[in-house]
Amino acid sequence: VVRGRRLKARRATRRQRRVVDSVDLPGLSFLESASVSEATKVSHAAAVQAFYLFCTHNNLKHQMINELDSALVEFMNACFLDGDGGFVGSRLIAALSYVRPELGRPRDMQISRAKHALHGWKRLAPGFSRLPLPWEVVCGLAMLMLSE
Repeated sequence: VVRGRRLKARRATRRQRRVVDSVDLPGLSFLESASVSEATKVSHAAAVQAFYLFCTHNNLKHQMINELDSALVEFMNACFLDGDGGFVGSRLIAALSYVRPELGRPRDMQISRAKHALHGWKRLAPGFSRLPLPWEVVCGLAMLMLSE
């Protein structure tokens, strides 16, 4: 029993240190924040910050769901015209569902105009994949690995 209490106390101390050392987004608990990696947190924060900055610069409101939907459409149109890929819009919607959990999951969010805009963006500017390695390069790599 005593050993179990000591183990629990050590575990609690480690967890408390982890909470103090973490960087969380405002409004989210430690466990909510721990649901994504640090790199994703940084990506989400950058996407949301760019959107909020755009809203401030263009006097767009985004508190209510209909205002958010309209602001997202404006932002997506601006990003499309700036030459950004559709992943920017997808990342923003994922980031908003993370920092504003009351909006729900991305597929359940009530932002129909923004979803249509994102769909149009992806149709007009489809993503691209990296070209495959030429066959000669693949053979050269195989020969190099075999020689070692």
